Amino acid sequence: MSKINVWKGFLAIGMALAMNVSCDTITEDLPPCSNYVSFTYTRNMKFADAFPVEVRSVDLFVFDANDRFVTRLSRVSPFVAGGKMELSLPPGRYHLVAWAGLNEKSYMFQPELVKGVSTPKDLTVKMKREKAGNGNMQSWMNQELEPLWHSEAEVELTAGKESTTVMDLTKDTNKLRLILQADVDTPLKSEDMDFSVTAANGYLNFDNSLLSDESIVFRPYYISDEVVLSENGEPSLNVVVAELNTMRLMEDGKVRLLVQRNDGKKIVDVDLIQYLLLTKMEGHQLPAQEYLDRQDEYAVVFLLNGDYMVVQIKINEWVIRPQDGNL
Repeated sequence: MSKINVWKGFLAIGMALAMNVSCDTITEDLPPCSNYVSFTYTRNMKFADAFPVEVRSVDLFVFDANDRFVTRLSRVSPFVAGGKMELSLPPGRYHLVAWAGLNEKSYMFQPELVKGVSTPKDLTVKMKREKAGNGNMQSWMNQELEPLWHSEAEVELTAGKESTTVMDLTKDTNKLRLILQADVDTPLKSEDMDFSVTAANGYLNFDNSLLSDESIVFRPYYISDEVVLSENGEPSLNVVVAELNTMRLMEDGKVRLLVQRNDGKKIVDVDLIQYLLLTKMEGHQLPAQEYLDRQDEYAVVFLLNGDYMVVQIKINEWVIRPQDGNL
């Protein structure tokens, strides 16, 4: 072995020892150890970290061992590598709650917490909604929601030890693209159709559970008429496309999808959760709730016959043929 390689080996060992001492020994000449939170978003159907691509803002709320508010740390994209956020806190045990995507356009939440007084129970997030008016107490939403994520963790910071706590986010907003298609001889116009999803899922607790809420009717923020052409360029299908959103879907939740004509004839009236869970084996065997949390976009195609009866449903490439009485 050459003297140069021996010297490089001693230098590497010396640097490693110096780094170890710099973290375990506190002196005026050496920097203190750092603690970090690293945010990821792998709880999706790609099983890959989509945090750098999808998340635009993160708010981290820190509570002490007695669940009293300590501080709020906020960051917006672009984030540093790994979505890291430094925790400049004294040693101790902390309760961390993260909301990503908090936006006053879509949500109501407590903007300021009181240090030493506020608790995690003050971290509720409520989706904004409109009241129908005219004595009708039902609420509705027909605007595209800002994407929202949540995560929670317990961490213990120890003097002289560097740590990184990974907080993997769960997405709480979902999009549904509903497509009605019928043969070219069946009249099908968006102005004659009414789409809605009804659920009481617009009020989230600090632990991402659903709080008691009123029933909300989610209506399309996008709707259009389309025509599908055959190979020779002739119209072959009439199509109506509608896109709407809803909040976190729970496996035991009551969520109703209704599609009807303006004359009152119902085309689709189903328990939405039941139908979405029929596709949960798609590529992965997952528990029902994990599937609903990972899957945030659903394309649902309803194939109609001339009497506006559903003869086939396609959800994210999964084909369902309802039997009589299923709709």
